[in-house]
Amino acid sequence: MHVVILGAGEVGFFLAERLNAEKHDVVVVEIDPGRASAVSAQLDVQVVLGNASSPSVLEDAGIDRADLLAAVTQHDEVNLVACMLAREHGVENTVVRLQDDELRGDAGLHLQQVVGADLVIDPDADTADEILELLHVTGADEVYRMAGDLLVIGAVIADDAPVAGQSLAEIAKSYEPNWPFLFGAVTRDGETSIPRGDQQLLAGDHVRVLATRSARRQILELLGVPGGEAHRVMVLGGGAIGTRVCEQLLKEGVDVVLVEKDAERAAFLAERLQHAVVIHGDITNPDILSEESVGSKDAVIATTGEDQSNVLACAFAVAEGAPFTIAVLHNLAFLPLIRRFSINATVSPRTASANAVLRYVRGGTAAVTTFLESDSEVDELEIEAGSKADGARVADLHLPKQVLLGAVSRNGKPGQIVRGDTVLEAGDHVVVFARAEDLAEALPSFTAEA
Repeated sequence: MHVVILGAGEVGFFLAERLNAEKHDVVVVEIDPGRASAVSAQLDVQVVLGNASSPSVLEDAGIDRADLLAAVTQHDEVNLVACMLAREHGVENTVVRLQDDELRGDAGLHLQQVVGADLVIDPDADTADEILELLHVTGADEVYRMAGDLLVIGAVIADDAPVAGQSLAEIAKSYEPNWPFLFGAVTRDGETSIPRGDQQLLAGDHVRVLATRSARRQILELLGVPGGEAHRVMVLGGGAIGTRVCEQLLKEGVDVVLVEKDAERAAFLAERLQHAVVIHGDITNPDILSEESVGSKDAVIATTGEDQSNVLACAFAVAEGAPFTIAVLHNLAFLPLIRRFSINATVSPRTASANAVLRYVRGGTAAVTTFLESDSEVDELEIEAGSKADGARVADLHLPKQVLLGAVSRNGKPGQIVRGDTVLEAGDHVVVFARAEDLAEALPSFTAEA
């Protein structure tokens, strides 16, 4: 597949990295020479320097033979014009990033249809949704919804965790014959592996566990991670992400305090979020955070577009005793500070948006979950009639070693953790842990031959 990606920001770079790993022919268009050079230095992809809405630049990028255009620059108008030009060149699949509320909403639907946008992504909305999932299972640093009622939960194993020092086989034996969870990936010393039964879990390992929703509390207890529902939340930053989080929390009956630096924006939000306490102030001002008892909140979330401010505010909240903190990051260079300051979780628009695009690119993939610090991912696939998996036992599929089939959901019913003797059927949704480069080798098992 020939893919043209417009914009080498955090979303565009991450997409290029992932699609290149899957052996697609990727071209990145970037107007900033510094970013363009960074892509050329770090990725084995073609880079075209220029304005993404310029017909000649798009022609240099091979728009005439493109199977997919992903317009993910920071400028809505550039993305829309490029999408329209792509349609004129016969590109069948187009993805457009839009940040303006009106363009994303009903008022912009006609324009989206005119330019021919197949998929509109909204990084702010996707990021806010990830934050809300984390707030429903505080203690975890990652929570993603999969087929049926299944969740992928990421967390670091605590020193006193019941599973620390045990092998996966020993843990599984305690829950025979029906397992409510499965360890799908283990990261240790920066290296991620898809584990097998003889894998021993150690304190400090970062694990990703596939579990039923009803078992999520049990998982956190086994990992030694305290968690619970957040009933009192402080949101730092009243931009698009923070506002969406506040609105949903208020619907759920959560007590919300919102701190916004811009006076006009704060006044507007005070009218819009009438059941929230809206404070005008700088989120890095310790006096304001102390006055609002930041340490007494169940969760503190920093959602501004300034990474430094988000990290500093969360660090202060941790020092004041806040049990759960989330920082939005755009520049992953700040990740070491997250760990140093004991901030619990990090979310980034790059993965939130890339997941939606990858799901669209892969067609038969119902869901894709990628991670900030790992080349592993979790995919939800639908088994096609006539495929190798249709009617087969899991043990007989002989998937690649670094691919782990974790669970199956059938006819919309709650998902079940699979065993070797589990028989699969066409129409089943299966959850698979894999590295991006290994997934391509596994996909033919679930799709019918052309």
